[in-house]
Amino acid sequence: MERRGLRRSSWQRVASAAALGVALIAPPSARAQSKDELAEARALFQEGVALSAANNCAAALAKFQAVASVRRTPQVLFNIAECEARLGKLVSALGNYRIAAAAADGDPRANDVSAHVGARIDDLEARIPKLAIRRGEGALTATILLDGAALGASEMSADIPVDPGPHVISARIGDREVAREIVTLEERDAKTVEITIADPPAAPQPASPLPGGAKAEAPPTGAPAPRPSKVPGLVVLGAGIASGAVGGVFLGLRAGTLSDLDARCGGDRSCPPSARPVAERGRLYTGVAEAAIGLGVAGVAAGITLLVLSGSAAAAEPDTGARAAAAAAGRRAGAGVRRAEVLPRAPGADLAGLSVAGSF
Repeated sequence: MERRGLRRSSWQRVASAAALGVALIAPPSARAQSKDELAEARALFQEGVALSAANNCAAALAKFQAVASVRRTPQVLFNIAECEARLGKLVSALGNYRIAAAAADGDPRANDVSAHVGARIDDLEARIPKLAIRRGEGALTATILLDGAALGASEMSADIPVDPGPHVISARIGDREVAREIVTLEERDAKTVEITIADPPAAPQPASPLPGGAKAEAPPTGAPAPRPSKVPGLVVLGAGIASGAVGGVFLGLRAGTLSDLDARCGGDRSCPPSARPVAERGRLYTGVAEAAIGLGVAGVAAGITLLVLSGSAAAAEPDTGARAAAAAAGRRAGAGVRRAEVLPRAPGADLAGLSVAGSF
């Protein structure tokens, strides 16, 4: 019984579409079409009727829309709405039914449309789902979109008719999407969705213009500016102290070498050739000690300067007092250096002898 009912319904649709297609023979109401255009439109309409009867509504809709580009009669619009309704495009179908009803009103050649379109409109108005979208907390200034299209104030204050199926509701503030929700509706459904934004982005602060088009970046509010680290100063100071300690070690070795040289030379300024290695070693120790102590003094001075700068965020120049103290310490350390000079040809020495001049 169900199959017979379906077949009977399909034949009724085909018969209705065929009867409505008679209006294509009527003379044009807007612009004059050629005989070829009208013949092609009639052929397309018949193809659309056949496709609709075969339940190929997508292809039939394309044929009817091609006919409408030539001649928009109430019958053509009615058949477009019929195909859209069967494809689930209920909102568009309702609109085309209403346009067909308005076009058929008072037209004696569109009595068939007037006889059927009222029932189609009533049926679709009851079947079309209704979706209400409201602004919640944090969404008062956001742009609300339904399936990618921005909604106006009137649409936000009323129920929106939508086709059955899933729909994407999103909210944007500027170029940033701050909320998204997917809602699925069935026929005759009515749903309300409230858009809330938990953490809306803060409005950007205007940047003051700088020469050359550069933009000044404002520091984050509430966060203190980071203070300079003391680690570099401590590292440099430690390295200076270590270098000074190495210099002190070589000063001790130098002192022992001088004592050995004094013993070999007998306390005068003439030394035998056998004392040359000792003198060379003393010269090496002296050079290393001087270099290490010099680096140590410089490291201590630089380390103190870095520590002073890191201790004050407003310091623009190094502490001159610390630098003077470091320089004075360097002078005091340099004053304690004992110098020795080995002279290969000194007055009073023989050809192969060496002269040692010492100073403290």
